[in-house]
Amino acid sequence: MLNLFFENINGTLEILLIGIFLFAVYWFVLRRYNSLGFRMLVLCFFLFVACSIWLYRDELNLKNMLTKGEQYIATVNSKWVSSDHKDNNVELSFTTRSGQEVNVTTDDYISKEEWQKFEVGKPLSVIYIRPTKQTFVQQSIMRFKEDKIYLYFFAGFWLVLGVILYLCLKKYKVKVDDRGNEWLETEDGKVYLDERKSGAYRTAKRGNILSKMAQAFGK
Repeated sequence: MLNLFFENINGTLEILLIGIFLFAVYWFVLRRYNSLGFRMLVLCFFLFVACSIWLYRDELNLKNMLTKGEQYIATVNSKWVSSDHKDNNVELSFTTRSGQEVNVTTDDYISKEEWQKFEVGKPLSVIYIRPTKQTFVQQSIMRFKEDKIYLYFFAGFWLVLGVILYLCLKKYKVKVDDRGNEWLETEDGKVYLDERKSGAYRTAKRGNILSKMAQAFGK
């Protein structure tokens, strides 16, 4: 069922579900519990879940790629690095079993070291996905499959960090007044980061919120 869900979900529905989830977390969790440590745990857990979903979807793509893909020997026509130096592009050409001539440019999963070893005019093993017309360099796919273990460590890092922050910050409570000013307060009454006493901090915070909103709607 999960495979079917993630394979058929579209971008709009995905954003809507994320919005509903964030609102539910705020309404049923963050409004009820004002422990700073617990809030940081929730935030880190959300990042852990987001990373896990991304890894799961990527694992599905790799599985489909390796099971449904067709292997061909392509010729490297040209290669170049994008203007922002982020993408290692290679232009490839090959003929499918049905006689179709394919000329394609790809930069998916290609590392700088792999790209540097590509030689114009030389053969290169590729994986072609007929339904989506996508082409991937086989050695890059296999290398990425082995390197994914580090991405699992990255996802787990957020969960461990959340537990550590919870244990270190659980004694702090987030307080707020009717004007929206916030501060931290411990059980013995000590106050920290009090917005009520710092107009500059409050102004900077509101300016940052407005800036983030402008950036979001600008996209």
